[in-house]
Amino acid sequence: MVESDNQQDQTKPNYPIASVDNALRLLRSVTDRGAIRVAEASKELDVARSTAHRLLEMLQHHEFVQQDPVSRAYVPGPALLKIGLSVVRNLDVRAVARPVIEALVDEVQESAHLVILSGRDMLIIDAVESPRMLRIGSRLGGTIPAHAAAGGRAMLATLSDERIKELYPTEELKAVTPDTLTSRKDLLSEIEQVRARGYAVSVAEVEPDVSTVAATIPGSGHTTPAAITISVPRSRVKRDDLPRLGKAAVSAALRVADLMALSR
Repeated sequence: MVESDNQQDQTKPNYPIASVDNALRLLRSVTDRGAIRVAEASKELDVARSTAHRLLEMLQHHEFVQQDPVSRAYVPGPALLKIGLSVVRNLDVRAVARPVIEALVDEVQESAHLVILSGRDMLIIDAVESPRMLRIGSRLGGTIPAHAAAGGRAMLATLSDERIKELYPTEELKAVTPDTLTSRKDLLSEIEQVRARGYAVSVAEVEPDVSTVAATIPGSGHTTPAAITISVPRSRVKRDDLPRLGKAAVSAALRVADLMALSR
């Protein structure tokens, strides 16, 4: 499966930015300790007290930390809470969707994935592979350019055209394969079709020998859009078969949405 150029290497950057590194280390310390004072931050980062104070003040300005009026220590702020809740909600989607995706794979006998939108990429957060010998594999945590993937287009279709144009400010889009859409105009046209039929289709646009359909999970966009995809070897499916798979993806996505509503 093709991965996006935006996928991050987990090793340390070749050209770290010291101030950003210190701010992020400070955030980790606050969350690990529960609270941190200026003197403690200064010692932990090996910087002057004035530098530690400025870093904490900037984090407070953006609501990542807040200062306790009594102890004067800095504690986690509302911005960190919002990020944490967003992560938890996405984990909730995965927990709820897993049995539905397993049932979907049993039904269609093809590989299925749970994906979310991450900027201009589609991020794979769960997968169940087909039981067939010839099947589409998966890379959990992998990313694919959203404009090329059925799952990406399904999720982009939940956004306004204005927001899509913000994500893609230029007309030219990167080709992943010779069949990938390479213009914003064509992408917007395809997204209109996705909205009309309720599911997205991508044939040979991410991998030359793979066809994929996808449907967005209704109501998932309050954090970040999520979708269910079904991927099939092109040798096993004709274009006339894709509507059947698309409807199966839509039914599964609706089932996940219903279960999420019940769990709230």
